[in-house]
Amino acid sequence: MKILLILLAMFSLIGCGLLKPLKSEPSEVVRLMSTKYCQSPETMARFGDYCELDAWSDKLILLSTISWPIRSDMIEALPNDPKSLIEKVLLSQGDDTPYRNRLRAQQWIEDLQMLTDTSMTQVLDILIFQPSQQLLELESAITILSKVNARQEKTITAQEIQLVEKDKEIEKQRKQVEQLLDIEASMVNQNRSDSK
Repeated sequence: MKILLILLAMFSLIGCGLLKPLKSEPSEVVRLMSTKYCQSPETMARFGDYCELDAWSDKLILLSTISWPIRSDMIEALPNDPKSLIEKVLLSQGDDTPYRNRLRAQQWIEDLQMLTDTSMTQVLDILIFQPSQQLLELESAITILSKVNARQEKTITAQEIQLVEKDKEIEKQRKQVEQLLDIEASMVNQNRSDSK
């Protein structure tokens, strides 16, 4: 009985993780993905700090706190070299960036992808181009739907006005028919009284 209680207590402790099993397998080695995205020295020279993912994330975090008018001025002040183009693209990624400017940033990404290594091209595509493209497509769809809704609203309003006018005309015709019926009824009554 004591042995059963001891075994039960050991299994409970092992189940809770308080006792470690005697044979433990070695921990799996986790290999972190490289954060360097420039493979050639030429690309490293061209893009500088932006060869590392940390530079991208730091810049995006910083830029998320700046309003669009200020970011727009910053974009205008930058030259058109590859490193500055990346900065311009990152400056154009805020939520408050106008559609046209985000579209221009897509063109900059396409220009940059011609100048970069495969890994940098993938980073540009996955982190910036694809999400921004989806956002642009959604905004286009919303704009089209808004225009369609506005057109339909005008059509509905025009149809409502036509219905009101038709109702007025029907009411006018109904009154005319009632008047004619009243005239006919009075004539019939007059003929009856004349014939008596």
